[in-house]
Amino acid sequence: MRKIVVLCALAVAACGPTHYSYPPVAEAPMAPQPQPEPRPSPPALPSYTAPTPPKAVKPLALGALTSQNVGSYMDNEERVLRADLRGSGVLVSRPGDAITLLIRADVLFAQGSTTLSPRATQVLYAIAAAVGKYDSTALTVNGYTDTVGPSDKNMQLSQARADAVAKALSSAGVDAHRITSYGFGDTRLKIPTGPGKSEPRNRRVDILITPKMKA
Repeated sequence: MRKIVVLCALAVAACGPTHYSYPPVAEAPMAPQPQPEPRPSPPALPSYTAPTPPKAVKPLALGALTSQNVGSYMDNEERVLRADLRGSGVLVSRPGDAITLLIRADVLFAQGSTTLSPRATQVLYAIAAAVGKYDSTALTVNGYTDTVGPSDKNMQLSQARADAVAKALSSAGVDAHRITSYGFGDTRLKIPTGPGKSEPRNRRVDILITPKMKA
């Protein structure tokens, strides 16, 4: 009888719960985090060497212009600027009797910098040689940025860049009294974009050349 009880106990123990070893559950991969939009690289600039001007640029000294001579005067200045700036990356346009020089920021500065590049020195030297002769004009240097970064920082950057260009033109021989400079930050976009948008065409410096007219 005792043997039967022992055998029954062994049988019950053998029928107890079985312990299984499960493989670890694989964790679901995390969704990729959005990355900030990279700044697009602007087109590569061709090499440029500024023409060598005379040692001393003699101003025409015509004084204030009149409606009779302003057209031909500005035509001649435009012609010189187009010739001397060909291949420099500077766009020359002629709105009425004024001349606008549109310069991409990467022609003048490294990204985020206010220090003029060696190429900028050559470009501004060529501009100074031309406008130094045609002294019956005033120059307004305007700096702009895109919408990347805080607006107050963009305003400071654009003003500092405009001031750097104005100072370089003056150092190259343009009368400082003819030059004014302004920074507009991201308030006057050439290409409308939303906030935080990198747009190389919005990062620029314009030089507006206007005739001094008789009252």
